[in-house]
Amino acid sequence: MKFILFKFFFNQNEEEGFALPQILLLALLMVTSLTALLSSTINRYSTTRFKTLEMQSKNASESGISTIKAFFNNSQERAYNYFWLSKSCSSSMKDEECPIFNPGSSGREWPGTFQKGEFNNLSSLFWPDGDWCFGSNQNDCIGRQVAPMCTYHISSKPIKPINWGLYRSYASSFIDNKDDLLELNPNNLSKHRQSFSIKSSDYVGTEFAGETSFLIEGMTKSKGSNIKTSINKLRINIDVISTIPESGFAFISAGENELDKNSIYLGNLNIIGDKSGSIIWRKNIYSPQECGNIEFLSGINKSKSLPTKGGLWVQPLNIPNRPKVSNKTSQGQTSPWSLGEISCTPKSSWERWTNCRFFETNGWDNYKSYERTAYIDNLIVKGENAFFGIVTTNEAPLTLVVKGSIDISNGGRICHRDGSANNSCGSGKPENLTILFDQINSPNIAKKQALECSRSGGINLKSKDIPNNTFFISSTGDSFREKFSAFVHATDTTFSTSSLPTSFYQNPLKGNKLVVISKGVYAMINDPEGRSFENRRPKLFRTVNMDLIPYVTDLNSTISNNMNNLHIIGVGSRCESCDPGLNTMLNMVLVWDSESNIYSLRGFNFSNDEAVIVDKDTNGRIWKLDLGSSPFLKAKGNIPWINYYGIDLKETKNLKKDLYINGAVWAKNICLDGTNTTNWQFDNKFIKGLKSRFSKSNLNYGVPYYRGRGIKVWDTLRDFSVSK
Repeated sequence: MKFILFKFFFNQNEEEGFALPQILLLALLMVTSLTALLSSTINRYSTTRFKTLEMQSKNASESGISTIKAFFNNSQERAYNYFWLSKSCSSSMKDEECPIFNPGSSGREWPGTFQKGEFNNLSSLFWPDGDWCFGSNQNDCIGRQVAPMCTYHISSKPIKPINWGLYRSYASSFIDNKDDLLELNPNNLSKHRQSFSIKSSDYVGTEFAGETSFLIEGMTKSKGSNIKTSINKLRINIDVISTIPESGFAFISAGENELDKNSIYLGNLNIIGDKSGSIIWRKNIYSPQECGNIEFLSGINKSKSLPTKGGLWVQPLNIPNRPKVSNKTSQGQTSPWSLGEISCTPKSSWERWTNCRFFETNGWDNYKSYERTAYIDNLIVKGENAFFGIVTTNEAPLTLVVKGSIDISNGGRICHRDGSANNSCGSGKPENLTILFDQINSPNIAKKQALECSRSGGINLKSKDIPNNTFFISSTGDSFREKFSAFVHATDTTFSTSSLPTSFYQNPLKGNKLVVISKGVYAMINDPEGRSFENRRPKLFRTVNMDLIPYVTDLNSTISNNMNNLHIIGVGSRCESCDPGLNTMLNMVLVWDSESNIYSLRGFNFSNDEAVIVDKDTNGRIWKLDLGSSPFLKAKGNIPWINYYGIDLKETKNLKKDLYINGAVWAKNICLDGTNTTNWQFDNKFIKGLKSRFSKSNLNYGVPYYRGRGIKVWDTLRDFSVSK
């Protein structure tokens, strides 16, 4: 500026006529410069303030999202993570701006009814599921419960209702149209307060995974007033996933559909191993008051033996489809095999032709690097030291597809070994042996629902229809080392460890008939050591009224017939020329009356490939012979009557009572024994092994933990204003 003035005075004598315009130009230049400086200062101040408020409101929005994620991802309070699956809308929003709600005709289908300012009670909403409601009244069954009504039952805490009212009130505070402050420090020198408000949340996906879209408003307000100084709106989509922690993995899962009211009985269950995992009872709970009955209804006798991490969880979680069966064969190989009827006795277990050792010999020696699949009809392993041998490795796992029933009892066992037939029974890794069941899908709901768990252990027969196939295993070996180790996927099958409280059992003999359990009822095979499949195929017993005879342990079946308190211990035939002293029927069963403790022989005839027990003399032959309190009553020649019929008895007191199981069982009904202890190994090694074997399948099944992970979409909708 000084240089400009010097030039002005220096030149004024030379061009006097030009002096006035130069003065005016100089003045204008000075005013313009001062105005520009002033304007620049004002704009700089306004822009800085505007940017500051913008940054604060944007921070408020982002902090709000972080707050919501931390709140919903709370792993300590498991109820909060279910709010990831919700739809909600603030009371300040217009109806057309809210997510679409469609609660179905019942008003209780997910996502529930449309209501502003609060979250729906997710324990009262249901995922629609036709398979779950199969056979139920459509007015009574909507689907599977979205969230549980009851807490975990662990060794240190009983089951109690989840306080959904409290959790909903906390969650709803974010959408109640009241601003949630982010800065409550009174010493904060800023003139503005940051807060946020959730305008809506919208979950799109399934119960496994999806996206939750939040519309959130971050804002700043002047301290001491309620005037919004700046607003920042965000629309973000958060990726929601469900994970199964090791404590949530289902080692035991019972319940197939809504009609399965009594699908579990835990009895003297004792959890061993890592003790981390879950027992899932797939069951809808419609009232918080029901939570208090869960422990009683589950039949657990020793709640202290439940897992220390995990426990009993009641919720009808969606169970994975069974693994796909691989029918691939390598060049020159013959797998998969169809092995037909398999029955293993103390003697026949060592015979190659019975297939009892096929997976230790021919089905193993040439397949040590192949995944194997085999189909079998019925598997029967009975008698002390009888076994069905299997060898597997990680490279050569085995899948057994069972078309009928399995009966492992009276000292028999499935001997699963790891890597060699010389290794001990039970050394096989459970993830390397998978047992699947092929049930005949029948529209007859009574047949499908014919069995349930007894309240005293074992099973109960509810229907006169022939039940679905069953898996009975009441013996696993001589010690804890001889475990039954497998992964059993049998969601339409009844699994039970029950054994009869009898003093004797029938010892299998070559050429003689044998009592077995098939489809949950008494049956027989003509010759357990016979080479013909027909001789090893079970034939069901019926009463003269054509009722099935249930295999139960509490002796109180819901199906009343004249065999309710009678248990078939043995079955046999005598030759027509044999003379025991009385003209008794040629085919007879040995029956024990549990009420009177009396034994008797009762005759039967064959009809339509079934054994019908008669109640009167037939063809001039005596139908019933009372033996008294001992089954060894002597006949002619001082020979016990049962010897004439080829019935060899052994005492049950010599059998190992406790069972040891390593692996997982997912079944329609899981009915453990009411007397003997079932020691179940909950082992994290099995979880890792199962996920490794079925890496492309969703078999990591258990109690889910929903978690908001990454942000997939981020839209900024800014609306800033500056207060005066």
